[in-house]
This record gives sequence, structure tokens and C-alpha cells, in this order.
Amino acid sequence: MNSFFFNSKRINFLFLAIVSCLLIFVLFQTMELKQKIEANIFKVSTVDVLSIVSNTAKSLVKDLRKSNDFVTDIQNKKLLRKNIEEKLELLITKNIQYVYILYKDKEGIFRFLVDGSKAENKAFLNQKFDIESKVWLDIYTDKEIKLIKHNVLKTLSLSYIIPILNDNKVELLMVIDFSLKKVENIDSIIYSMQNGIIGILVVFLFLLVIVLVQMLKYNKVKKTAYIDHLTNVYNKNYLLKNQNNINLKQYSLSVLDIDHFKHVNDTYGHSVGDIILKETAQIVSRTLRISNDDMVIRYGGEEFILLIKKSDKYSDTSIQIVNRILKNIENHSFLISESKTIHITVSIGVNLNPADSNNLFEAFELADQALYSAKHNGRNNVQIYEEK
Repeated sequence: MNSFFFNSKRINFLFLAIVSCLLIFVLFQTMELKQKIEANIFKVSTVDVLSIVSNTAKSLVKDLRKSNDFVTDIQNKKLLRKNIEEKLELLITKNIQYVYILYKDKEGIFRFLVDGSKAENKAFLNQKFDIESKVWLDIYTDKEIKLIKHNVLKTLSLSYIIPILNDNKVELLMVIDFSLKKVENIDSIIYSMQNGIIGILVVFLFLLVIVLVQMLKYNKVKKTAYIDHLTNVYNKNYLLKNQNNINLKQYSLSVLDIDHFKHVNDTYGHSVGDIILKETAQIVSRTLRISNDDMVIRYGGEEFILLIKKSDKYSDTSIQIVNRILKNIENHSFLISESKTIHITVSIGVNLNPADSNNLFEAFELADQALYSAKHNGRNNVQIYEEK
């Protein structure tokens, strides 16, 4: 029955899935935007610095052009070292706090050769320098400028490592530690954008909730119109509304009628009659394969229409199912008071090929003829319509 109505559980799940996907999308988009902005800031802020540092490195090579051993000459010639140090000091700015030259000794240990940093931060000659990345070693092989990014909370920071070659061999490394304070309003801009997007999303979700509520209300009203309030199965209105949507090739059509129902009402009262109708509908529903789109419809009074799906998935045939319904109702004890139960029987007429008729109601008429035969043959039996 649920397959013919708005499935609220499925929609709720879909609603939550949409909300989750949208929120994840917003977070990823803002994170990606933040990374792009920071990358652009780095690019704009360092392009001139890189040019200046590269020129300084070339100038140092000129100063050392007559030397066969850069390291030894700088270590031993104080004036040369002082000259190089002064050139490095010129590079110190608000964003460049450390500029220094390293060499690798015979044991493979990196050491300071010249440091252009401020006095309080200046390293002394031959002081050990600890590396934290294989990148420092790779530069001796590929002889290319390397960039190492550092994870610092409030700054955008990296180190440029420029190889200084002597006779096509890396002899020195010129290093500049560049740091740029994050533009304070980047995060606020990002958060504002994020909050704006989330705000739009909240409005969208609010409207979606309204639509969902309206759909649920509509479904409830629609269900009330198409469901019999006593037996909780489909009513005749449903059949009238959906007759053209039911593919008769997929179903057999049966008509079930409660035997001597008028006698039950006259003897025990209409309240007992209601109990009989409700429990009969429950037995039919339990016996049918509702998950396979079998349907039971209260057509009027004590009469029910059964649409039983023809399916290769089930071994049961329509005749087996209606016979089981007949027996289940016959064997059921209907409790009509605290101490009294009664038994009833039903008659069923079956049209195995409703698609041979022009429409559903013509197919119903043929099943009704079979029902008449069942009653004429003593009730409490199943009769199949056979074309004469």
C-alpha cells in the first residue's frame, strides 16, 4: 500500500542526505577558496623577493669566481665573509627575517657559513644546522631551487633554498626564510562568505521543510480520501482514481464477499459487523504479498476486491493465495464479546485474465459473475470465471 503513496521515511532520508551534502560542499568550497587566496598572496608577495635573492646569489658567485674552494675562502677571509654578510643583511625585511649560507662538511653535516640575520638571531661560523627534510639533500643531485613550506598557525611561511654552484657542483646553499602574516581579514572574509552561503542554505532548507510539510499534509489528506477508515485498506475512491494506472496484465482480479453478513448484523449488531469487516481485511492483508504490490480494496459493504500480482519471484499462484485467504478466514475465531467468538466464511470469484477486458470495471463484472457462482454453489468456496 505504501508504494502508491508519498513515502515520508524515504523523503526524510533524502532530505537529510541533501542537507549533509550541501553542508559538506560549502565547507570544502570555502576551504579550497582559502587555499587559493593564500597561494595567490604568496605568489604576489614573493615574486620580487625571489628575483632579488637570485640576483644576490649571482653576485656572490662573482665575488667567489677566483676561488677554487668557496667554503675555505669564506671561512678564512674575514673581509670576504663580511662583504657577503652585508649583502645578505640588505635582504632582511619585515617578511624576511633569516638569510644565510650553508655548506655540507665532509661528514655530511650542514653548517652555517654566513648569516645575514639580525644580531640577536645570528648564527656563528660553522654552527650546526639540523635539516628536517630530504629536500635539502635532493638539491645536491638536481641542482634546482627548492621550496619548503612550513605549517605555522598565524603565518604563511616557507624556505627558498638556492644552490650556489662551483664548477657545476653544488658547494653552497643560500637560504631565505620568508614569512608573511596572514592578512587578518582573509579569515573574516572567508567566514563571511561561508556564513552567507550557509545563510542562503538555511533559507533554502527552511523552504524545503515547508514544502515537505505541505507534501506530508497533502499525503495525509490524500490517504484519508483513498483509505477506508474502518478497515484501513483502499476504498472505492482509490479504485476510481487509479483504474487507468493499474496494469491489468500484471494482476488477477478477485471479488470477495462475506457470507451471510446481513444475518451477522441483524443478530449481533453493527458494532460486531464492524469487527468482522476489520478483522477480515486484516486476514486478507496478512495473506496477500503487500510487498509485491498485491492490493486489497473495500469496494462497498462486505465486498472486497483483490488484485494479486503475477510474479515469477513467487511460486504461489493467484488461486493458491485466494484459497489460503478462504481457509484463513474460515479457521479464524472472531471475538465479538469478552467470552463469545463466532466463525464466518467468504465466497470468492476470480478473473485470472482481467487484461482481456476493455477496462478494470468490465474485468470486475466477470469476477463478480464468478462470485455469484460461488454463492450459488453453497458459499465458502472459490470459483474461477471461465468464458462460455
